[in-house]
Amino acid sequence: MTQIKNAKGTRDGSFGFLIQTLSREIDAKMKVALKTVDVDVKVFANLMMLSEEDGINQRTLGKKLNFPEYFTSRNVDTLVEAGYAERRPDPNSRRSFLIFLTDLGRKKASELPKIIRQVNQETLRNLTQDEQDQVVKLLQKTAGM
Repeated sequence: MTQIKNAKGTRDGSFGFLIQTLSREIDAKMKVALKTVDVDVKVFANLMMLSEEDGINQRTLGKKLNFPEYFTSRNVDTLVEAGYAERRPDPNSRRSFLIFLTDLGRKKASELPKIIRQVNQETLRNLTQDEQDQVVKLLQKTAGM
């Protein structure tokens, strides 16, 4: 019985466990919310990043999102197949392409901030505005941002 209590106490006070639990909750909410605008949760971060910095190469996109290269490649393929992005030859490198949002991709990306705000508000609803600001600042500091 003592081992179980100690394990529960360790788990409940574990930053990693709490972040993973919260991450799964947010991921589930985002999947549902993004479905309303026909965007897969796997590619929404790519759409957001490209809306901020269009015309970057795939490797840079992956690094900015902290995604492995194979995952970024699949996501870009998905964006291109959906008509949200296009690959153009990189004038500075014969081996790479630059990724640009299409008009449809820009339109789709413009729908995402509202969804993100709604999911964040729902997730943080039990905190005061000061507590919400503090949590975000602490997470940014922890993430080295």
